[in-house]
Amino acid sequence: MKHLFLEWTAVSALVLLANCSGSTATQTAHKADHPQVSEISILNLDSLQALYPHALLIDVRSDQEWNLGHLEQAGFISFDWDHRLEPLKQLPTDRPVMVYCEAGGRSGVITEELRIIGHPHIIDLTGGMEAWLEAGNPVTFSEPIVLPH
Repeated sequence: MKHLFLEWTAVSALVLLANCSGSTATQTAHKADHPQVSEISILNLDSLQALYPHALLIDVRSDQEWNLGHLEQAGFISFDWDHRLEPLKQLPTDRPVMVYCEAGGRSGVITEELRIIGHPHIIDLTGGMEAWLEAGNPVTFSEPIVLPH
């Protein structure tokens, strides 16, 4: 009986840890052969970049929004209904992709498109630039990084 209690306690602790890890990660798939999308607050960007130093950071807002300021080291794929799918298909699949927009709606659309394309590791940075700026975080006005193919 003591062994069963310890086993149940260990499983409960893992579930609790997974649900209370400080992020709002939701996974659309658990099997390695299915693409995965995680939703994590943009306010955790520093931690995510430390965890995934080779990840691609992509801004998917409009040209006008990009010009008002964006995140350091971000690439840019304009949220253009007619021309965004080809650049998304060209992203390398051996690196995680972190996507953000103004508030979270467009990044959700893009992460779903990446999932359908088959990208294996996608992070939707929820809250977007609104949350980033509300927290007093800096923006840059530099050119976008060139996204690898």
